[in-house]
Amino acid sequence: MAMVKSIFKGVLCAVIATLLFILLFALIVQLSGLSNAVISPVMQVVKAIAIFVAVAIAIKPAKSKGWLYGGLVGVLYMVFTFLIFSLLDGNFSVGISALSDLLFETLVGVVSAILLRLRNKDVELA
Repeated sequence: MAMVKSIFKGVLCAVIATLLFILLFALIVQLSGLSNAVISPVMQVVKAIAIFVAVAIAIKPAKSKGWLYGGLVGVLYMVFTFLIFSLLDGNFSVGISALSDLLFETLVGVVSAILLRLRNKDVELA
């Protein structure tokens, strides 16, 4: 039960941080007139950082299978952000972009967990 709680705590922190950053970034884009071409790469970096932080929070109590929990964090982060932004946009279509995000965010979660576990020598990777 502690693991489920830590996963949701990590995902919630990541979603809130992402929403705050998006608001700040939108203001910066409006005020500076940045090109739309900048938005997508910046958002990918924001998502990766948010997932990394969420995984760091989520796997603290885990003694093994951190990669699995990292993948779950990536999936849940994608589901929650998809639902929130779909609600805001009023469009719930699942296309290739959403599937691409799901793959990217799951992979970032798994890799984040592995990197964090490699740093912590007394915990099993498997």
